[in-house]
Amino acid sequence: MSNSKNKFEGKHSIVIISTSYAEKKIKKEFYSNFLKEEMALRKLQNYHFIPKLLGSDHNFLTIKMEKIEGVNLLTIIKLYRKRKISEDLILSIFKIIFKICFVMDLEKIYKDEWNRPFKHVIFAKESIKIIDFDRSVFNTSKKNTLQFLSFVFGFWKMFNTRQFFTYLYEFSIFYEKQIEKYQSFFIDSPY
Repeated sequence: MSNSKNKFEGKHSIVIISTSYAEKKIKKEFYSNFLKEEMALRKLQNYHFIPKLLGSDHNFLTIKMEKIEGVNLLTIIKLYRKRKISEDLILSIFKIIFKICFVMDLEKIYKDEWNRPFKHVIFAKESIKIIDFDRSVFNTSKKNTLQFLSFVFGFWKMFNTRQFFTYLYEFSIFYEKQIEKYQSFFIDSPY
């Protein structure tokens, strides 16, 4: 990925940051990525963890959205490893990201980048924003939450330990119960 102060070029797109908004231009050979990004942003607009969609243009494959300023998850992890932020804070951050993943699972949007979320999680003022949905998959049984859980266990190097498999099993049971509660609330509710 090449970048300058206001322009970032990746494999699928170029993002230009202006003073008041960000514009993502998808390269024409990745038209389906444009559709995925636009659809995910539209579907998740009612949630605070997504940049506000300001517009899109199917002819030019551009998506205009709220400008997000802050630091990414990689910076936060580096601060933790240098002991500049506490383990309690990093755990709190991970819990918030789990909630975001849970909401995305309920909305049936699989981001497919939670195994390396370093650049797509932005800490902006007093909120966490998730960006870059051009690889999303919709109506799927794949789970963001389980992929992020795998990242977290890797973060603490807990793979291939008895504790890892115990936590994973307990979390899977908890997760299924939460989905049942969420679904029954909306099914049983008069609203």
